[in-house]
Amino acid sequence: MKTSSEIRQSFIDFFVERGHTAVESAPVVPHGDPTLLFTNAGMNQFKDVFLGTGTRPYTRAVDTQKCIRAGGKHNDLDDVGKDGYHQTFFEMLGNWSFGDYFKEDAIKWAWELMTEVWGIDPVRLYATVHHTDDEAAELWPQLTGIPPERVLRFGKDNFWEMGATGPCGPCSEIHIDRGETPDHALAIDPKRGVNSGSERFIELWNLVFMQSERLADGSLKPLPAKHVDTGAGLERVCQVLQNVHSNYDTDLFRGLIEAIEARTKVKYDPGPKGLPHRAIADHVRCLSFAIADGADPGNTGRNYVLRRILRRASRFLHGLGVNEPALAEFVPPLIAIMGETFGELAGRREHIERILSKEEEQFLKTLDRGVKHFAEERERLEQSGKQTVPAETVFFLYDTHGFPPDLTEQMAEEAGLKADMAGFARLEEETKEKNRQRGKFQVDLSTYAGVEPTVFRGYETTTAEGKLLRAGPQELVLDRTPFYAESGGQVGDTGTIAAQDGSFEFEVLDTQKQGQVFVHLGHWVKGDPEAAQVGTPVLALVDAARRDAIRRNHTATHLLHWALHEVLSDKATQAGSEVSPTRLRFDFNWAKRLAPEELAEVERLVNAKICENDPVITEELPIAEARERGAIAMFGEKYGERVRVLDVGGYSVELCGGTHVNRAGDIGAFKIVQEANVGEGLIRVAALTGAHAAARSYADSRLVSQLGHELKVPAEQLLERLHAMQDEIKELKRKAKEALALSLPSWDELKGRAQQVDGVSLLAVEVPGADANALRQFGDNVQKQSAPFVGVFVAAGEGDKVPVVAALSQALVDRGWHSRDLVQAVAGAMGGGGGGKKPGLCSGSGKDPSKVPAALAAAEAAVRAKLSS
Repeated sequence: MKTSSEIRQSFIDFFVERGHTAVESAPVVPHGDPTLLFTNAGMNQFKDVFLGTGTRPYTRAVDTQKCIRAGGKHNDLDDVGKDGYHQTFFEMLGNWSFGDYFKEDAIKWAWELMTEVWGIDPVRLYATVHHTDDEAAELWPQLTGIPPERVLRFGKDNFWEMGATGPCGPCSEIHIDRGETPDHALAIDPKRGVNSGSERFIELWNLVFMQSERLADGSLKPLPAKHVDTGAGLERVCQVLQNVHSNYDTDLFRGLIEAIEARTKVKYDPGPKGLPHRAIADHVRCLSFAIADGADPGNTGRNYVLRRILRRASRFLHGLGVNEPALAEFVPPLIAIMGETFGELAGRREHIERILSKEEEQFLKTLDRGVKHFAEERERLEQSGKQTVPAETVFFLYDTHGFPPDLTEQMAEEAGLKADMAGFARLEEETKEKNRQRGKFQVDLSTYAGVEPTVFRGYETTTAEGKLLRAGPQELVLDRTPFYAESGGQVGDTGTIAAQDGSFEFEVLDTQKQGQVFVHLGHWVKGDPEAAQVGTPVLALVDAARRDAIRRNHTATHLLHWALHEVLSDKATQAGSEVSPTRLRFDFNWAKRLAPEELAEVERLVNAKICENDPVITEELPIAEARERGAIAMFGEKYGERVRVLDVGGYSVELCGGTHVNRAGDIGAFKIVQEANVGEGLIRVAALTGAHAAARSYADSRLVSQLGHELKVPAEQLLERLHAMQDEIKELKRKAKEALALSLPSWDELKGRAQQVDGVSLLAVEVPGADANALRQFGDNVQKQSAPFVGVFVAAGEGDKVPVVAALSQALVDRGWHSRDLVQAVAGAMGGGGGGKKPGLCSGSGKDPSKVPAALAAAEAAVRAKLSS
């Protein structure tokens, strides 16, 4: 039996022997293509060649491409594990011709490799062609000896297009009959045979023949250079050559599934009960390759897709009895299977394992409670005969337990239920609004006005012993604390407070101040406020890493203030600030936005002072003495008779009660990431420090390099090149506008197509190629008509959006008609809507171009209804 490594290598070797250049797989995280979440096909890295915008030093190529299909158009996530062939990650074997060989060699070599090198029985194979591709239909029997009756013709499934316009062409697929004995009658059955989705007849290889260009009008013209793009899924090929009936039974997965069995003590079931093993194995592959190629689970875009995949895998592990982070344990067996071919797995193993462990650990904190509550809700629904998980339940899981709403939706689907996600969205928005109005915690700080002042120890330490003075459902007050309470723009500290006798533990999520009383806000991890005894000795632990990040950002805010005075003037006075662990924000009074050169100089000055590494000195002084030294008071802060003065190198002297670094060099780095006008004479600058700043600088530098590479100019010429491109685009738009005007019918032509409906001229037409502006111009002509005249214009073009314009002559407006009614009727017939205030002309859009005829009919119906009312 051939191993997957042998099969992969035999494919590469076969085509190298035939003059192809072996090309490395592109990363699964696309670079320079914002249209893709992930690399999802072998052709992605050659897209520029097919579009004619790039070249390669070879005309024949072969590779095995790492692919992810999860999220976006190609999304197999919810199906992974339910059967033997859906995956989020897969390998695509491919050979390519860029204007070199074409159909004859592509067909001949594919057949030779499959039947002679891999030894697949040709009696089991079928070839499919596009119904218009007579050439391929004739070549298959001539070159391979396959009987003509096993060459099947199909429609759009056998025609590949890059987009609405651009390179395209027919494709031929090789399918195999996996039944015990070949059955030709079954193979040609449209409901159960080839191309029916049957698990018996599976596609092994797709040969795409790019021979045409789709034009904007839908017509095809021959390409000057014809290309070949083929793809064969390695997992499916292994399934056939290793004589198993599931991708998950191949050696690409076997080692992973065995590791999952060993870790969970649950034997793998090749049937429906094996869903968790299959999903975990696939998801570990997907996550490991994505992380190795530079992606991380997160909250947006592809990072959020990865977070969903990780949570799904972790939940399945949890269901198999594993209650601690374990996904990282499956990285070594994955490397054993695929590490020799893809060295990045072994090279970034520690990073992959660290990311998986950290993300899974965070998720598992919420999973237990969420799963338990969902099970109770499911039981209630079953007893009541209802099929929908209420929005209130979805929101409770999310709001109380931090349980992801999309995961609740997945669990509901797996249980044969639906989740009210629209209702959840409404509740979430309502709660956000309430929190905006009332604050995050429902605590009346004024009730602590009479409590003895808190002794603040946070300047010297992040750990302190104290005694409990007061306890509430969401708050604690101590006699002394290392937690900084929000003030002066600096956010409050977070961390934990635990009774030294172990009777309770409180997680601090924020710290606020009422007078001189520090109130720690959060939730009870262990125990409750009723059981917490006043006077209990506690240990208060501030999140030190978070505090360090805040210190860096706060001191950097002072350096920024100084630099603004240097570059602009001392009239650039502070108007507000926010200092958090992730960034700093500084608002100041200034009449206009800063020029790019001014921003760059501010950033340069701050980084220069960081490099000088001056000491940061704090001392308490009488406020009069502090002012004599020139100390600047911070915006919005209240000061007593004695104040805390922060002195950085003698050049920045300000009053400040916040926490700061010991030396300027501790800031590490400073990077401005935003500058905006946020009010009349008010400018806002946002910046990063430390590792965040370094990462942003690296990303910016990398982007500049990529832009230079894509535009083929040195970095210093990028602006010049971009300006030239903008001029080119402007000129192209002008020419396109002129061409559109020439291609559209004249008003006189359209007017002649109007029909009479009970004394009213009705012109309801589709104007192909027009945009909304062109339709409005026709509407303007309608308004100029003296007799009763109705004009309805639609234009179905690229995409699903269909612009609609309705217009009325003044004679109808005077009779109380409103074009809004027509727009709503016409756009509504296409699943859209519209409106407007002007009776004579309103606009909207539909969502279904196929409903244009129905929409035009709706226009006539609306006019007749209006006339009869």
